Amino acid sequence: MVKMRPAITLFITLAVIVAMLALVGITFGYLGEARAKAEDKAALIEANLIYADASNAVSKFVGKKPSVGRLKNIYDIPLTVSEVKGPFTLLVACSPARAAIPVTWLSTRGGAKREAKLNLATQVLDEIALKSHIKDLSRFKDMLEKAIDSKYATNFGESARLKKPSSYFSIKEFKKVLNSYFISEGDANIFKPNWSNYFSFGKEYDEIDGNFLSAKLISIIFSIDEQIVQEDFKSGKLKEFLVANGLDLELYNSKLFAKGAVDALTCNASYSFGKGSYAFKFNYISGKVEGFEFN
Repeated sequence: MVKMRPAITLFITLAVIVAMLALVGITFGYLGEARAKAEDKAALIEANLIYADASNAVSKFVGKKPSVGRLKNIYDIPLTVSEVKGPFTLLVACSPARAAIPVTWLSTRGGAKREAKLNLATQVLDEIALKSHIKDLSRFKDMLEKAIDSKYATNFGESARLKKPSSYFSIKEFKKVLNSYFISEGDANIFKPNWSNYFSFGKEYDEIDGNFLSAKLISIIFSIDEQIVQEDFKSGKLKEFLVANGLDLELYNSKLFAKGAVDALTCNASYSFGKGSYAFKFNYISGKVEGFEFN
């Protein structure tokens, strides 16, 4: 039997201990990661279960015949859904889903029927570009329109595409256009505007919910100083504001603006589960719930 010197034996022993500790560290790290993933999965299952509670709460509050006043209340104060017996609480915060101009209105396809939509969307985009000092608006418009038009079904013939504009363009797709323009032109001003104050993304709609427009958008559309809008405009009362300031109602009275209450809401529900906080969002459109997305 070969005898090893104590120093060598100690070195080997320490090396084995270090290796074992590293292995244990990896194991505990993996278990922690697995536990976190399991908790996230459980939270997702929980979200699917309470999704019905959140949507039912919104439905009951809005009612079958929603009013502008009730909508204003739910936009101002989040709904709270609690267990009768238990600590669980769900917070549901909603915002108007149609209080901006669909970005797809910027497409030049569709002919005369969409001319009013195109004119309004272009007016807003031109003003944003002017205030944000975007260097090459024509280039950006061209890139954006091509991206929107690329959404056409490939089995449409050219004549059909000319008549039927795309009706869906996501915020993710819009951000790709912003990045492409920046890479092409080196113009960082394209990121200055909060584009969601002016344009909406996703599925297109035909009428804007004018009662809940942002002050910035009202200022551009109706050519009035933004400071006046911020001071005088009361959410839910656009027509009264326009009349009080002597503004022309022709555009407001057009088919571009919805009259009365618009039950189109985007809602975010948040809750605690285990050791984490989670959220999901959904849309409530004309009494129907859609677009569930776990955050």
